[in-house]
Amino acid sequence: MPNALHSIDVVMVAVYLVALAAIGVYFSRRQSTLSDFFLARQSMAWLPVGLSLMAALDSAIDYLMQPSATIRYGLILLVGTSSWLFLYPWVAHVTLPFYRRLNYFTAYEYLEARFDVRVRALASGIFIIWRLGWMATAIYVPCLAISAATGGAIPVTPTVLVLGALVTVYTALGGIQAVIWNDVMQFCVRFGGLATVVAIAAQSVPGGVAAIWRAADAGGKTVIIAPIAGSAGGVLAQITAFFEQPLNIVSIMCALLVGRMAAYVGDQIMVQRLQTTRSLKDARQAFVVNAAGDTIWMFALSFVGLALFAYFQHRPLPADMATDKILPYFVSLTFPRGLVGLVIASIMASSLSSVDSAINSCTSVVVVDFYYRLILRQPTDRRSAAASRSDVLVSRVATVGFGGVGTVLAANVARIGSLLEIANKLINAFTGPLFGIYLLAMFSRRAASGGTLVAGLVGTATSYYVAYHTPIGFMWPSTFGLFATLAVGWALSLLLRTRPSPEALRLTWWSVMRQPEAAGSRGALAGFAAES
Repeated sequence: MPNALHSIDVVMVAVYLVALAAIGVYFSRRQSTLSDFFLARQSMAWLPVGLSLMAALDSAIDYLMQPSATIRYGLILLVGTSSWLFLYPWVAHVTLPFYRRLNYFTAYEYLEARFDVRVRALASGIFIIWRLGWMATAIYVPCLAISAATGGAIPVTPTVLVLGALVTVYTALGGIQAVIWNDVMQFCVRFGGLATVVAIAAQSVPGGVAAIWRAADAGGKTVIIAPIAGSAGGVLAQITAFFEQPLNIVSIMCALLVGRMAAYVGDQIMVQRLQTTRSLKDARQAFVVNAAGDTIWMFALSFVGLALFAYFQHRPLPADMATDKILPYFVSLTFPRGLVGLVIASIMASSLSSVDSAINSCTSVVVVDFYYRLILRQPTDRRSAAASRSDVLVSRVATVGFGGVGTVLAANVARIGSLLEIANKLINAFTGPLFGIYLLAMFSRRAASGGTLVAGLVGTATSYYVAYHTPIGFMWPSTFGLFATLAVGWALSLLLRTRPSPEALRLTWWSVMRQPEAAGSRGALAGFAAES
């Protein structure tokens, strides 16, 4: 039976949580404007931003999901790490210089200038739904781990409430600076915990790494290209079997490329974080740090999955043990006192670094894209000092609201399925239509607001339908949503024969790139400032 946490483990976790709150309190004194709260006055260096990006985007979902998925599907998921090679040109030479020239608070301000406020509101809404799902899952996962590591002695729901309240408080107090520096600390904690898990997992299997590989190979876990079941029929049957297969190389690469390319153009977490850097060069270096860290992270977690597969070949698991709980269960069986607390803190760090980023970014979208644009109808760059202090208060109230909603949703995440299914159905399904909207905005000289609005709605409905109402594999919803958005947007631009205004055409990618860096106006656009 697994052992409960020892007192030294509890102390280690408590010290870690107190340190998070202390950083939030420290940076709370420095938040006097929206630029402070959301962009850190564009004063951050590349290394903390890169570490923060990696901490924000590789959450505790990966900590439990990757070993679990490796046990179930083998090493095929590692194919996805090669997506970073294709992403670098897109990020370094397309999206980063584009946004540095536009220089907005949120990624969705651009969509109003290019189309209209309806498209901006749609994209903002898709982002909020997307990140609320992420936030809820990321709060739930460490609570699941703690419950499994203590044999159920610490129940999931109370832990969800405690962690949700803590991350909400320090994010509300310290803004993006507290988020970034907490993420840097959490990066160190999570890699320290991961290194410990890798070392002990390797030592726990007699024969070490060689024995782990032999067991994985014998179990078919080292196969990268798996045969498609049911593909012996005609062409239609083969196509159907291909899309219904849970995992294959094509579905993995499509899902990751769509998701990650979308993130670097339409994910406020990513765009906002890179906008905090001092220069375009710093932003590019931060991306490289993020890519390198993610690759190491995924390879290490995949090795842990193989080690767990080998370890439990000769040791019975409880009959009702889901694969998502195997890692914390293994930790509770094999780790000495003190190190259990380190791993639990590491899983918490993986989670909270994602949650704080989601809360801060969702708050920036609500404050800038909804509160100021639709309610106050005021530009965010024309505020007095007194009004700016009020802005920070509004942002903190919105932060508390988002943290509360995410915490409530976290208690209901477990009903969807395994963590890999949760990650692709609840979290990543809506990246496709969001990406499609931005591709139409940046690269189409025919796309106008009405057609793009309809295309985004159709793409979103497509992603939802594929994710929840078809037997299509769970890696595909975002890709189907992307192609539906692009197809409908392209078709409507031809049928409606609408032409964007000259001002809108000046915001296509080619026109923006002819401007010098940082030439754009901060925050709200002149297009709606004139209406105010």
